[in-house]
Amino acid sequence: MKKYLKYSGIVAVLFAIVSFILMMATSGVMYQSGSTQYNYEGILVLFGGTRSGLYGLVSVTFKPAAISLIAWILVLVAIIIILLGIILPLVKVKALDKFAGVLNLIAVAALITGGILLFFSAPAFYGANKDVVSESIRLNVGWVFAGILAIVGGCFAILPAAVDFVGKKK
Repeated sequence: MKKYLKYSGIVAVLFAIVSFILMMATSGVMYQSGSTQYNYEGILVLFGGTRSGLYGLVSVTFKPAAISLIAWILVLVAIIIILLGIILPLVKVKALDKFAGVLNLIAVAALITGGILLFFSAPAFYGANKDVVSESIRLNVGWVFAGILAIVGGCFAILPAAVDFVGKKK
């Protein structure tokens, strides 16, 4: 079991990267009005922007959802930190080895918090754009998977630290 723990950081960063890609590439939120379904891209939810041809209007400007942007930044920071945590022990300096463990715990907190915050993106997007968006807005499947993958990636990132902590107790 212990020989597989060295791969948990790689698995965690892969989950985090897939989560990051899903946030950017899939529709973030959607709502249905009658028989028409409106999907809002992840980039529009994260950064805001203007879409044309909506509601029979020329263009509509959307404000970004702050919680979604915070979740996106946390997942991006966690990816960088996990990669540092993988690279630093390869340098073979003892002081950096302990620093890598601290970075790992920061990455765990960032990934789990970012994953949880993703689930609040639909209400945050509605709050930022009440005049344009319906109250029946909900999270799209891609962002649900992104949140789950970020949380699971955080759980994988904590495995080496947890095993080391439990091993030192004995």
